Amino acid sequence: MKKQTSFKEEIRKSLISHALIPCILSIFVLIIAFTVVGLHLIAKKNIRTCKEFAAGFTELIEGYSKKAEEISGKISISDFRDRTRYRVEEVSEIYQFLNRQEIRGEYYLFDSEYNLLFSTANDSVVEGYVRNHLQGNRNDDESWNKMVFMYDNYNLRRKTPPSCVIFKKIGGKSVTAGYGGFVLSADCFEGSQGTQDLSLIVTNRFERVFTGGPAKFINERGKLEEGVKKEKGIFRMDGRWYFMAPNAVFDGEAKVFAVSDCTAFIQLIVISSVIVVVLAAVMICSIYMSARTIATKKTDIMYDLISALEQVEKGNFDVKLNIQSSDEFETIGNTFNIMLGSIKHLISRHQELARENTLATVQALESQFNPHFLFNTLESIRYMIKFEPKTAEKMIVSLSRLLRYSIQQGEETATLKEEAGFADRYLQIMLYRYGERLKYRIDVDESVKDIEVPRMILQPIVENSIKYGFGDEENLEITITAGIKEGELEIVVRDDGKGIEEELLENLKENLTHRHNRSEHIGLYNVHRRVHLLYGGKYGAYIESVPGKGTAVKLIIPADEI
Repeated sequence: MKKQTSFKEEIRKSLISHALIPCILSIFVLIIAFTVVGLHLIAKKNIRTCKEFAAGFTELIEGYSKKAEEISGKISISDFRDRTRYRVEEVSEIYQFLNRQEIRGEYYLFDSEYNLLFSTANDSVVEGYVRNHLQGNRNDDESWNKMVFMYDNYNLRRKTPPSCVIFKKIGGKSVTAGYGGFVLSADCFEGSQGTQDLSLIVTNRFERVFTGGPAKFINERGKLEEGVKKEKGIFRMDGRWYFMAPNAVFDGEAKVFAVSDCTAFIQLIVISSVIVVVLAAVMICSIYMSARTIATKKTDIMYDLISALEQVEKGNFDVKLNIQSSDEFETIGNTFNIMLGSIKHLISRHQELARENTLATVQALESQFNPHFLFNTLESIRYMIKFEPKTAEKMIVSLSRLLRYSIQQGEETATLKEEAGFADRYLQIMLYRYGERLKYRIDVDESVKDIEVPRMILQPIVENSIKYGFGDEENLEITITAGIKEGELEIVVRDDGKGIEEELLENLKENLTHRHNRSEHIGLYNVHRRVHLLYGGKYGAYIESVPGKGTAVKLIIPADEI
């Protein structure tokens, strides 16, 4: 036996389950979403900044490398040493190039014996480092085609910052006349490496820092600390949280790291979570007590509502509620009374609609399949059987489908696709009768093909187009289109026939406004009346015509019925 629970208890449980739980879940989902979105924005900013700096760094180094290659390919060591004018022209070109750079390097030119011939800087320490680099790599052909980081490994005071060295050999393949290239000090990059909350670090392939980054990220050997995450993601160091985004350049010879301090954001998430937990606890107690009070207070009103519903269930639509609680329950009571009045009205309207619908269906069948139409069609089939059996077979199939669709019972609506197919089959039969004199086109938008529309609303209009459109005209073209216009379904049946005289057109329009048909034109009125009864208001059939140019019938169905 099913356990019976009190109505009051059910209300209390319902209030808790439908108010408290969704509220708490929404808050937690909001915090999670805030966390995910915040971390995503931090990551997006890091990755974008890292890629932009890496692209700029690559472009800068490639520009210097290209210029070094250009100078090394054309400069003559002997002319530079012996011809003053030649030296002045070459030096002038070098200075012009350096002055155009946002990050300015220095140029060094050595002869084959590693004697300095020219430099744009006066730094003997860097000169010595460069000389040692050239001597150490003179037989390493691969090192001349790439950038090399140079660090102060010998000066114990370590006052000289790291440098980026880009040198090229001067002379032919067999004979080296000298060496020329650029040196970019790490100091040149100061001011272009991020902001206060985002640092950009450049290292060599061994993660030895070239420039940038807080001091706590760099150990005494000049490399990134072990605790610093080397791949994309969050890491914690010295009690603070950071997000790292790496990017390798020059085939891994150099690496660019973008590091953001997201400690404040993490702390905000933690504090928010604590606050939410506290608020959730308070909310649980508050809602529990409120639900209990409301359930007790409103039980009597709910029982009155249940009693009224039971009366309606028994068919008594004259029952009324008299709730005077000055709250939402009073509104429910008033709405309940209004609803019953509307239901009574709808029942009356439905009965009228059923009568009108039955009449409309009968009229549509009489208008559509009159004996004259069937006689002509069967005569055409008999003729075709003798001379064109295949065509006769098609006519029989089209006619049978037409009859089957028209006599279906119990369905007031069909999809627009089915209704258009019905009209298409009707027009196919008309083609056998009128031949090339009749042309038609059906263009129904894909988005509206599955919309439910009243059955048999297109065929009567198409029949009128053929019946009254030909007149003295030799040919007739009918176009059926359907789509959404201004939020409503619009179906248009248009022909280019003889049109309708102005007086008759006005009579037809005036007839559509009456509750009962007052003319002999049954089909158009039948369609309009059915749509108008189903949807009310401004919906129905609208006809326009110009004598000698054709007629258009427009059907409008409300969007909320779609």
